[in-house]
Amino acid sequence: MKIRIQIFTLAVLAVLLSCTGSKKYFKAAEKLEKQGLVNEAADYYLQSLQRKPTNVEARIKLKDVGQKCVSNMASDFFRNYNTNQLEASLESFERLKDFSSRTAALNVVLDYPKQYEEDYQKAVETYCSKNHDQAYLLVNQGKYNDALVHIKRINKYNAAYKTTQQLEVIAVCEPLYQSSVLQLENKNYSSAFNTLSQMRGKSESYKDAKDLYELALEGQTKHFMLFEPKTSNSKEEKELEDYLFNNFNQIANQNFSFAKIINNTPFTFLPNVSGGNANEVDLIQAIRKATGADYFYAYDVTDKKEINSGPQKTSYKAFQEIKTRKNDTTIITEYKPVDYNVVKASRSFSYMYSYKLINSYSNQIVSSQSQNISAVDAIEYNEFTKSYGGNINNLYPYNPSQTAPAARYNPSNWRKQFSANSNLKSFDQLRQEANNKTMDLFSKSVQNNMK
Repeated sequence: MKIRIQIFTLAVLAVLLSCTGSKKYFKAAEKLEKQGLVNEAADYYLQSLQRKPTNVEARIKLKDVGQKCVSNMASDFFRNYNTNQLEASLESFERLKDFSSRTAALNVVLDYPKQYEEDYQKAVETYCSKNHDQAYLLVNQGKYNDALVHIKRINKYNAAYKTTQQLEVIAVCEPLYQSSVLQLENKNYSSAFNTLSQMRGKSESYKDAKDLYELALEGQTKHFMLFEPKTSNSKEEKELEDYLFNNFNQIANQNFSFAKIINNTPFTFLPNVSGGNANEVDLIQAIRKATGADYFYAYDVTDKKEINSGPQKTSYKAFQEIKTRKNDTTIITEYKPVDYNVVKASRSFSYMYSYKLINSYSNQIVSSQSQNISAVDAIEYNEFTKSYGGNINNLYPYNPSQTAPAARYNPSNWRKQFSANSNLKSFDQLRQEANNKTMDLFSKSVQNNMK
C-alpha cells in the first residue's frame, strides 16, 4: 500500500510540474488528502492559495488541513523532545515554525501549544551545550576537523554560545599555523605565504601569525640590483643612462610589490655577459653573497640620435573660383591660379637600448633584448606663398574648368591642410616619449621574468 501511495504522489507531482495554476494545485491537494497524506496535502493547499490569495476554497482547506499538519508536527516535536532525540526535535519544531509562518503570511493562523516554544529553547540550549563540550574536547585532542563539525551545529543556533568563537578560531587556524611553520622551516615561502593568508582570513592576531606572515612575505620577495654601463660613448648617453637609472629605481620602489631593489651597495658595474651564461662567475657570486641579490639587471644605451628633417617645400597651384555678374541674366565663372606650397617636416629621437636580466644563483641570463627605442613626429600642411584673403571654400586643387568630371574629387580634406598643425614636437617631448617606452620595457621585463 505504501508503494502505491508513493507512486500516486509522484504522479501528482509530475502533473503539477507542467501546471502552475491555483486550481491545479487545489485538485492535487484534494487527491493527496483523500489518500491520507495530510502534510503533503496541506503544502499543496498552501501553494494553491499563494498563487491566488482570493481562492476561498483553498483558504478554508488550508485552515482545516493545515491545522492537522501543524498538530502532526507538534506531536513529532513532543515525542522527539521527550525521548531526548535533540536533533530530531529541533528539526520537527523548525518545520512547524516554517509552515506556520508561511500560512500566517497569507492570514491563515494555525495553533500549536505555546509551551513548546520554551521546550524548543531548552532543546537548543541542551543541543549547543552537548556540541560545545564535544568541540572543546576534540580541539584539545587536536582533532580540528571533527571539532568543526560540532561547531557548525552550534553556529546554526547561537554562534556566540560560550567559547564557540574561540574554539572555531583555534580549530581553523591551528592546523594552518602548524603547516605554515613547517613550510617556513623548509624555506617554502610561497606556500607559507598562501597558508598564512588563508589563516588571516579567519584571524589576524592568532599567536605570532603576523610575524610569520611578514617573514613569508619577505622570504618570497625577490631582491635585485641595477647596474649602469661602465663606459658611455658620449656625455649625452651618460646623462640618459643616469636618468634611466634613477627612474628604474623609482619604478621598482613604488610599483614592485614582488621585488625589492638593492641600491645601497658599492657595486656599480657588472661584468659583461654573453650567450646564456654570465662571464666572470666568481665575481658575480661574490656580489650575490655580499648583497643577497637574487637577480642582476644590467643595461646600456648606444647610438643615440636626434634628427631634424625639413621643412621641405614643394610648389603647387590652386585655383580660386571667381564669379562675375555680366548682366541681370548672365554670371561668368573664372578660375584664378593661386600659388601654394606643400610643407613636410619631421623630427625624431632614438637610441638602442639593451638589457640583460641575470639569475645570480644559476648565472643564467633569463631575459635579454636589444631594441631600438624611438619617438617620431611628422607634419604636413599647405601654405600660401602670398597672403590669401579669399574664401578657402572657393579654392580647388585642380582647375574645374579644365578637369573632366570623373577626375574631380572632394577638396575638403585638401582645404583642411591649410589650417593643419605646423609645429613639430620639441626634442624634450620626444625624449620623454622614448624614455617612457624604455621604462615600460624595464617594468615588463622584470615582472615577467623575475620569479
